[in-house]
Amino acid sequence: MDTFSYCVQIGATGTVPVKVNSAQFDDGYKQVSGVGINSVAETWSLTSKGPLADMQKVRNFLTSHCTASFYWNNPWGERKMYRVKADSITPNFVTGQYVELSFTFEQAFAP
Repeated sequence: MDTFSYCVQIGATGTVPVKVNSAQFDDGYKQVSGVGINSVAETWSLTSKGPLADMQKVRNFLTSHCTASFYWNNPWGERKMYRVKADSITPNFVTGQYVELSFTFEQAFAP
């Protein structure tokens, strides 16, 4: 399995949604339980910047990993599996030869 080893900009933003089932009762009691064995699936909004040739390599990695999982060490230092969110790859040509790529990683639980 591939590993994403390209540099990303400092300041990554993550979300850690926890999926739960809940039932609220009239007496104020609320019952809550997790949904499945993978009820916590984090996402990371990331940016990588650099020369056009370097960013083409990053873009190629990103587009080829929307359906295939890869390993990445998140800002917590945890090595986990992710996929690229398919509609999240956004290039910004700062100049003709300098590109900023924004993208989102979604945690995956299988290759």
